Amino acid sequence: MSYTDSLSTEQKKNVDIIVKEARDNGITNPYSIAALLAIISKESNFIPKSENGNYSAKRIGEVWGRLKSRADELANNPEALFNAAYGGKYGNALDEGYKYRGRGFNQLTFKGSYEKYGKLIGDNDIVSNPDKVNEPKTAAKIAIAFAKNGFDKLKRKGKLKSYNSTGINDFSNSKDATEAFYHANTGAGKSVDYVKGLSKNDKLGGMRKALNRVDDLRAYAVDVVKKNPIKTILLTTVLTVSVWFLIKTIRQK
Repeated sequence: MSYTDSLSTEQKKNVDIIVKEARDNGITNPYSIAALLAIISKESNFIPKSENGNYSAKRIGEVWGRLKSRADELANNPEALFNAAYGGKYGNALDEGYKYRGRGFNQLTFKGSYEKYGKLIGDNDIVSNPDKVNEPKTAAKIAIAFAKNGFDKLKRKGKLKSYNSTGINDFSNSKDATEAFYHANTGAGKSVDYVKGLSKNDKLGGMRKALNRVDDLRAYAVDVVKKNPIKTILLTTVLTVSVWFLIKTIRQK
């Protein structure tokens, strides 16, 4: 059974929302859309949710090496863990790590990020009501804005060319697209060697999941686009009518 065949009705509905939002915001390359979906799949499996902090001491040491000495204290204590991991960083007060933990399709984290992406999508309510990031349409808008911002940073840093790309719609294969979207999601500050290395040695499993799912998701996304051509047809009709009206007006003069 393919990965997309295993998705529930709710998950597929959310995939459709993400694909529509991506297209509405200019992401049209099939490999790009598939890679975006693959990264979201490993982050939230298409169910926007709050980051789960019920980690064992061993897992805390694997994910947050700097907290290894406190792992026993923080194990299975989400509020204490996230305050220790995220408190005092990127706009968070020391006790706001739990409040602004990862949420949504791509696990938006830190108060500063909530403020930034709230402004980008025109919804400042997410700072006072962070759980709103778990609403599918809001989560999709944020995921798209986050990806586009990440690509802008990769391009400015000269790292995008390492994925044989000049922009977010410039991909001709799944692997390059998935690695680039992974890099955009994990942060442009990461090295290209680090991201590409995950294709061979991925201890946490995220890259492996994304690469295993991307081709299946590309086929599914293509079907979604085929079933929803209305916006493209409508836009073409509007442009045709507008050109016809302009020509008619010029001739009358």
